[in-house]
Amino acid sequence: MGRSMLILVAGFMIIAGVITNSNNRRAMMLPQKSAQNISEAQAKNSAVSMIKMAIEKITIDNEWDGEISDVSALPGTASLELYDSQSSSYPEGISVGQGGWDEYKVLLYSEATYGDYTAVIEVMMRRDSYSKYSYFSDEERSSLLGNSEIYFYSSDVISGPIHTNGTFRISGTPTFYGHVSSPNNWQSRNLFGDNPDFRSTTDFNSPERPLPTQTQINDLKSAATATGLTFTNQIDVTFQDDGSVSISEYDEAAEVWRPAEEYAATEHNGIISTTKKASVKGTVSGPLTLHSEDDIEIMGDLEYFDDPRNNEVSADLLGLVSEKDVILDKNAHTYKGSADVNLHASIMAMGTSFRVENYSSGGYRGKINLLGGIIQKNRGPVGTFGGFFGDTGFSKNYEYDTRLRYSIPPYFPRESVFSILSWKDRVIVKN
Repeated sequence: MGRSMLILVAGFMIIAGVITNSNNRRAMMLPQKSAQNISEAQAKNSAVSMIKMAIEKITIDNEWDGEISDVSALPGTASLELYDSQSSSYPEGISVGQGGWDEYKVLLYSEATYGDYTAVIEVMMRRDSYSKYSYFSDEERSSLLGNSEIYFYSSDVISGPIHTNGTFRISGTPTFYGHVSSPNNWQSRNLFGDNPDFRSTTDFNSPERPLPTQTQINDLKSAATATGLTFTNQIDVTFQDDGSVSISEYDEAAEVWRPAEEYAATEHNGIISTTKKASVKGTVSGPLTLHSEDDIEIMGDLEYFDDPRNNEVSADLLGLVSEKDVILDKNAHTYKGSADVNLHASIMAMGTSFRVENYSSGGYRGKINLLGGIIQKNRGPVGTFGGFFGDTGFSKNYEYDTRLRYSIPPYFPRESVFSILSWKDRVIVKN
C-alpha cells in the first residue's frame, strides 16, 4: 500500500512538472505572439491607409500622378505606386483582369512594413463605360411632362445595374435584380404599401456620376474622323446582317435623299458619326456605334444577327449616342409587321431622353423589347396606361445584356469616376 502510494505521488509530481513546464513555455511565447500579431496588424493598417488615400485622391482628380507626400503619421514604412498602360514596368505577379491593359485602367500598389511583417495590397480600378448600366438617369423627372415625377411601378422588373443622380420614386413593389445606386434615398408615392424588392446590393449614398463631358464626345468623333464614317448631312442608316451598312444622305439644297451607299465592315472602325439627325434600323453584325450631334430616330427593329442570349460569345454590339434625344418612331412597330419592336442596343440620350413619338395618342402599339440599356439626362415617356383615353404608346419589356459588364460598343463614352475591379492583399513574413 505504501509503495503504491509512493508511485502514485511520484506520477502526480511528474505530470505536474510537465504541466508547469508547458505553462512556462506558453507564458514566454504569449508576448512574442502578441508582438507578431501587432506587427502584422500595423503593416496591414498602413497599407490599407495608403490605398484609401489613393482612392480618395483619384476620385477627386482623374489625372492624379500617384504621389502621396506625407506618410509620417503611419507606423513603420509605407509606399504607394500607381501603374497604368504607359508604365515601363510592373510589380511581379499582378493580375490586370479581363481584356488586359487599356487607357482606362490604373493599378494602385501599396506596400507597408512594420517589424518583421510586410503587407502588400493591389487594387485594380477602371473608368467604366456608361454602357454597363441597364438604366441610368441624371434626373428622375420628365422634361416633356412639366418636370413631373416619374415612378417605378409594381409591374416593372429591372435587371442589371441602375443609377440616378436624382431620386428614385417608387409606387408599389417594383423588382430590381441588379445593383441600385443614387446619392439620395428612394421616395415613396403612397403613405403605405410601397416596398421595392431589391434582390441585389444598394447604395443610396453613392457619389454623383455626371453625364459625359464634351471632351469625351470629341474623343468619339475624333475616332470616327480617323478611320470611321463621318457625315455633315442628315443620314438614314440601315444595318445589314453581313456586317455592311447602307447609308443615304439628305441633300438639303435639293431637298431630296441621295441614293444609298454601301459600306463594308472592313471599310471603317465601327463608328458612324453625323452633325445632323440620324435615322436607323436593321440587323447588326459586329461592334458598332452610331453618334449624332442631333436626334437619333429609330425607324424599326434593331436586332443582333447573332443573338447573345443564344450565343454568349456573340460579337454583335450596338451603341446609340445622341447629343439630343433618341426617339422611337411612332410606326417603328410596323417595320416587320409585328405589334412589338425589338431594340438590341445600349442607348444614350445626352440632351434629354429616350422617348416615343406621339406616346400619348394613337392607341396601344405593343411592347418595347429592349436588350441592352438606357442612359439619359431625364427620364422620357414611352406610353400612358389606364388613363381617360385608355392605353397608348408602348409598354416596357427591358432585359439587360450581361455582356455589357465587360464588353463596350466602339468608343462609347466613359465615366469620369473610377470603379474598383479587384482588391488583393497578402502578408509577407521576413525570415
